[in-house]
Amino acid sequence: MAPGTRRGEIGMDDAWRRALGQRFSRRDLLRRAGRGSLGLGAAALLAACGREAGVAPTGAVSPTPSPRELPPVAGELSVAQWPLYIDRARGGRRPTLEAFQEETGIRVEYREIIDDNHAFFSRLVPLFEAGQPTGWDIIALSDWVVALMVEQGWLLPLDRSLLPTVDANLLPAFRDPVYDPGNAHSVPWQGGVTGIAYHPDLVGGEITAFGDLWDPRLEGRVGMLTEMVDTMTLTLLMLGVDPQAATLDDAERAKEKLIEQREAGIVRKYYGQDYIDDLVAKNTWASMAWSGDIFYYKYLGGAPDLEFVVPEEGGVIWATPLEIPVGAEHPRDAHLFMDFFYRPEIAAMVTDWVLYMTPVQGVREIMLRKAEELKGADRAYYETLANSPLLFPPDDLAAANLHQYRAYTGEEFTAWNDLFEEVLRG
Repeated sequence: MAPGTRRGEIGMDDAWRRALGQRFSRRDLLRRAGRGSLGLGAAALLAACGREAGVAPTGAVSPTPSPRELPPVAGELSVAQWPLYIDRARGGRRPTLEAFQEETGIRVEYREIIDDNHAFFSRLVPLFEAGQPTGWDIIALSDWVVALMVEQGWLLPLDRSLLPTVDANLLPAFRDPVYDPGNAHSVPWQGGVTGIAYHPDLVGGEITAFGDLWDPRLEGRVGMLTEMVDTMTLTLLMLGVDPQAATLDDAERAKEKLIEQREAGIVRKYYGQDYIDDLVAKNTWASMAWSGDIFYYKYLGGAPDLEFVVPEEGGVIWATPLEIPVGAEHPRDAHLFMDFFYRPEIAAMVTDWVLYMTPVQGVREIMLRKAEELKGADRAYYETLANSPLLFPPDDLAAANLHQYRAYTGEEFTAWNDLFEEVLRG
C-alpha cells in the first residue's frame, strides 16, 4: 500500500487489474516429470494491502475456534496439493496416502490441483475476502505466504496436542520459522535451498559467490529467477544486508544492483521453472537454482557435471508447508493427516520419491539402513541420498549460512515487488 493510502481503499477489482501485469512464477511446477513446489497468486497479496490485519470482512465465517472446540473426526478430508509431490507406485497408486486411509478410516480427496499459482489462488481469494470456506481442509502455499495469510486471519491455529509426532520429529532447521513463529499455523511438507548451479567446465572453475553472477566473462550466460523473494533476498545478502532487517531503501539498492547486472548484458533471461531447461542444455552456464531440481538432474537426469553451491554471501532455506484454511470443515482429520506424515518411515517414502529436503527426523537413518541392505549402484545411490545436504538440512542454519525469506506484510510485499518489476520490465 502506497504511503498515505487509506486502509480499505484498494478493492478486489483494483487488485485484480494490477495482478494482470505482475509475475508470480514461484517454482511453478518442477519439470522433473512434474516435481512440485509452490507459489502464490498475485491477487491475494495485493488484496491483503487493502484491509487492516485481523479485521474480519463482512459476512466472515465464525471466529477461529480454539483447539478444544474442533469438531470430532469426520472420516473425510480434502487436500489441495501440487502435482507429483507425494510418493507414487505402479498404476498411479500413492502408497503412503493409501496407508493413511487404511489406518484411520479417513477418506481423502487428494487433488493435485495447484498446477498454476494464479489460477488456484484466484479461486481462494474471493472466498477468503467474503469470509466463506474454501472447500479445502488442507492447502499448500509457500512459506513466506503463510505470514501474509496469518496477518489476514485466513489460517486456523494448529492444536499441538493433535500433532505429537510432528513435535517429536520436526527437524531443528524447520522449527520456529520466521514466517510462522512456533509453527503455529503450518507444518512443513518438504523443503529446499535456493542457491547457484553451474557447469564448472563452462565457467572455468568454481563459482563460490552470488557476486560471481555479475562477472563479465559470463555475459549472456547467466540465469536469474523471476521470483522476487529469491532474487531480492540473495541480492540483499550480497550487499551485506540481513533480509529480516532490510528497509525499503535496501530493497531499492538491490534493485539497482540487479539492473546493473541486466544492463551489462550478463543475464541471458529471467526464468520461472524453465531455468532448468536452459541450464541442463548448457545455454546458461550458471544460474540461480532450487536444490531439488539440481539433485535430480545431477544424479538421475543426465547432467552429472552440474554443481550446486550455497553462495558465500548466504543462501535461502525454504519450506512447502501444509495449512488449514479458516472455515475448513474437517480440521481434526487434517491434523491427523499432518501428524501421520511425520512418522519417519512414511516421510522416507515421500522423500525417496520427491527428492526434496525432508523436515522429518529419522529419514536419513532409514536411508542409511536401506543402503546397507543393498549392493552396487543401488547401495551407492542410497548412500548419496543419505549424505546429501540437499535432502537433509543442517541443525544450525547460521553455521550453514542459510537464511529465511523475509516475513513480509502485504504492504511490504507490494512495495518490494513493484521495485522488482522494474528489473523484469527491462
